[in-house]
Amino acid sequence: MKHNKKQSILSPRFVSIVMVIVLNGVLVNVPIGQCADALTVGYWHLDELTPNDYMVTTPDSAGYNHGTASGEPAPTLVEGKFDKALDFDQGSFVYVPIRFLVGFPPTPEPTYIPISPNLDVQKELKIEAWINVKAFTNASYNNIVVKVTRTGPEIEDVTRVFGLAVKPSPEQNEKGVLSGCVFTDSSGFNEILTTEPVVSLNQWINVAFTRTSTGMHLYLNGEEQTVKIIEGLQNPMGSIINGTEVYIGHDSEIIIDEVKISDLAPEEVLSAQVDIGNNTLIAIIIAVVVFATAWVLRKFIQTWVIYAKSRN
Repeated sequence: MKHNKKQSILSPRFVSIVMVIVLNGVLVNVPIGQCADALTVGYWHLDELTPNDYMVTTPDSAGYNHGTASGEPAPTLVEGKFDKALDFDQGSFVYVPIRFLVGFPPTPEPTYIPISPNLDVQKELKIEAWINVKAFTNASYNNIVVKVTRTGPEIEDVTRVFGLAVKPSPEQNEKGVLSGCVFTDSSGFNEILTTEPVVSLNQWINVAFTRTSTGMHLYLNGEEQTVKIIEGLQNPMGSIINGTEVYIGHDSEIIIDEVKISDLAPEEVLSAQVDIGNNTLIAIIIAVVVFATAWVLRKFIQTWVIYAKSRN
């Protein structure tokens, strides 16, 4: 998989892209609160749906990664394990952007505009949630949480980066297994399953997946489960690759509550990169818009001068 090269923030092509994104109001999610703890990068209570212009959002209590309720039908609020929760049918999901893949102007390699890069956990990861499975679908993954990287404009142009999911058990009806996966730059795609069907229908359970220095692990109600490797390694080498978006509840018939993603080994440079503050963010946006506007005006004036000379 190719990783796009870094592009100078001062190049006119990059500035034009940023200007378009800024003017459409989607450059970045401005933090509105503090993280639940130093390791939490995303925490969705899923007990609130808020109309926001042309979309409906559900807030991230960590403040950075607010999700958009999408799909047909869209997820709905129901009674949860704690207060309210979101009820997902197979076609519904919550979408959380990490970076946008853009194609304007055309470039030989994909161009990505960062939105919430703190969701790009590199080393040690934890995903946890409360779930109540209503039914198992025929999808390859009944997703609880999945991060993907998008490589093209088509819906299938994605690669799973990390995820926690449920799969129906081939041995027992109305029972399922837990799945956890990561994609690293050294070991590629790696997935584990619980050896026993531990997920029952119509009951609340707490599920978790971790990738640490000791490998990948799955938990049910706080207890580690025996797992088997179905692809790759249980303890993959390398860093988890970056992604473009996170989905909650995709391809599932499930009620989900209290979703949390944690970076168990955060890097200081990432914190500095993300927590820039509202005033700094506004200053950056203003500077980019002013620079882009000045560049466009300069080109216009040059063109006008050339045209005026040609008339004389």
